[in-house]
Amino acid sequence: MTSFYFKKFKQLSVSFLYSMVHYRFAFLFTLDIFIVMLSFLVSLLLQGEEDFQQISTSALLLNVGLYTLCGISIFGVKYIYQERWPFLSLRNLLLNSLYATCITLLYIPLTYILPESLALPQATVFISWFVLIVFLEIPHQFYLLFSHYQNKELKGEAVTLSSAPKQVLKPLFIEDLLVKPEVNFEPEAIGAMITGKRVLVIGVEGIFGEELAYQIADFDPSHMCFVENSEDVLYSLDLKMAERYPQLARENKLGNAACREGIRHIISTFKPDLIFHTASLKHSLFAEGNPSQTVLTNVMGTRNVADACRDFKVKSMIFVSTHDALHPTHILGATKRLGECYCQALDSLEQKKPNGTRYTIVRLGRILGASDSMVPLFIWQIGKGGPLTVTHPDLMYHVLTTREAVQLTLQAMTFSTRSKTQAGRLFVVSMGDPIKILELAQQMITLAGLKVDEDIKIKFTGLKPGEKLIEDISFERLSPTKNPRIFVDTSRTMDHGFLTRALHELETAAKNQDEESIFRLLHALIPEYKKSTLPENGDLDESEE
Repeated sequence: MTSFYFKKFKQLSVSFLYSMVHYRFAFLFTLDIFIVMLSFLVSLLLQGEEDFQQISTSALLLNVGLYTLCGISIFGVKYIYQERWPFLSLRNLLLNSLYATCITLLYIPLTYILPESLALPQATVFISWFVLIVFLEIPHQFYLLFSHYQNKELKGEAVTLSSAPKQVLKPLFIEDLLVKPEVNFEPEAIGAMITGKRVLVIGVEGIFGEELAYQIADFDPSHMCFVENSEDVLYSLDLKMAERYPQLARENKLGNAACREGIRHIISTFKPDLIFHTASLKHSLFAEGNPSQTVLTNVMGTRNVADACRDFKVKSMIFVSTHDALHPTHILGATKRLGECYCQALDSLEQKKPNGTRYTIVRLGRILGASDSMVPLFIWQIGKGGPLTVTHPDLMYHVLTTREAVQLTLQAMTFSTRSKTQAGRLFVVSMGDPIKILELAQQMITLAGLKVDEDIKIKFTGLKPGEKLIEDISFERLSPTKNPRIFVDTSRTMDHGFLTRALHELETAAKNQDEESIFRLLHALIPEYKKSTLPENGDLDESEE
């Protein structure tokens, strides 16, 4: 952990002047330093009139300068720790207390070092701690009061939520929705695999791809390359990476894993040591309506990347899969399972070589806040005044926060390279107890400062094709690892030669838009794939609330 904080401070010092060109950062910096000086002067006045009159002008100016320097030196504390507090409701007070405490501890030695003619009363610095906390909290409290007042004004004018799309709501933070214990992972082992390496990430759209890029960059790779078929996604990520990691060498490539020659060209020219493959279709409803494209993206795209890794001698490929691949009930889960099978088959072949490519498969649950989770939909529906749509009152999902999903993926990567891990194994991430989607919807309405059924209503729409009321995830048959959140699955592996021939036939069917052949081949290759039929009570009356 020491190396993590050192990198954070190093990153802050490098990017500080660069960040000052942004007006928001400069304003916050100026405001914080002004508050530090103001709190210091107020604490002097609180010492009493006689003591204050005895302080010389030179002593006053010197100590104001020293106190301000202490504030500047610890300015980065808030920005290093701001994402590491698990309890969002206490984060502001905790950060401000930490900020004031650091300044106080830095200044205390000066009260003993300075000569008597330039020293201030020793109680000043302790009074300053309380004054500084008050000053730092005042803007935040005024903001909360102002937001509350605006909400009351809107209600007083009888403006309904549905007719006020621009209503001021309390901001929603993902961390408020799901508080979990910190992930136990080994940064040293992860750093040994990433530091100084060339890393290629295929599929950086969404919060998982972005967080994966950030956490990989934290371990100082020598070079990074991001592949995505969306120009907007690449442009946005490049701006953020330039600000957070200005010294990191990086490239951005427009590409699609389903295009075999294109992805081979990128891998052969970039020559990566590690490849993270996360690109796939993620929405089960859209995948069900577009089976040909789902096969080309999720199966053929994975095959193209895996084959290129083998042909161009990439050390390791990490394939991010989903729990939907376990006993799949829709085409999304079936295609992800087939992608797993292909990586497993290649891993078994490559393990026979002295320096073969290692394929790591990591199954993750739904990520809270990702585009395929309910959170973005609920936020949009709350913003427009509701109603919130839930498919079934008993629907439950296993979910992860983005940070822990990436950390566990990186940790599983280190396990796969150890000699004790058999070829063709896949890693399954435990997500704890499932959450009820109805309760999540109610929680989000409350966090937005509104009342369930009074301000925002909830409507049940019926289960979607392939949707389960609760995911049948069992860890009893899985083997544990050193990390209590990661297990090894012993799913059956398939022969690589057989798979190659079968995927060629499947690809032909997908390119010809032959949906009947697609489903026939998927059921033959993945026997556990049982296309679901909705239960009798699965479709609820859309008017039911």
